[in-house]
Amino acid sequence: MAETKKTTTAETTAKKKTTTKTTATKTATTKTAATAKSIAKTAAPKAEVKAEAPVATATTKTFDGPMVKITQVRSGAGRIQKQQKTLVALGLKKIGQSVVKKDNAQTRGMIYVVAHLVKVEKV
Repeated sequence: MAETKKTTTAETTAKKKTTTKTTATKTATTKTAATAKSIAKTAAPKAEVKAEAPVATATTKTFDGPMVKITQVRSGAGRIQKQQKTLVALGLKKIGQSVVKKDNAQTRGMIYVVAHLVKVEKV
């Protein structure tokens, strides 16, 4: 029993020494990295800001292609989750509500999923 305690104490002491060395190494590395960053900041030339550059404004793109008007005619309540989420993705929340969307493959795919709940017209 006495031997077990001595071994445990020796192992604990060895672990403490290893931990201390690791902590000292991490601290030295952190100080070196911080010094390198501060040197890089002071050595880097400051960027000049030109006031002549035009300011970008938000522009809305219009779609000139074919459009479809989608009107919800039946409720999504009690339907499978995929159909309910598709109605939300189309922007439909209530019966009788209409939205105008681009007539492309993505929209047609969503319409296919909820075809029994909506009415589609070309605009």
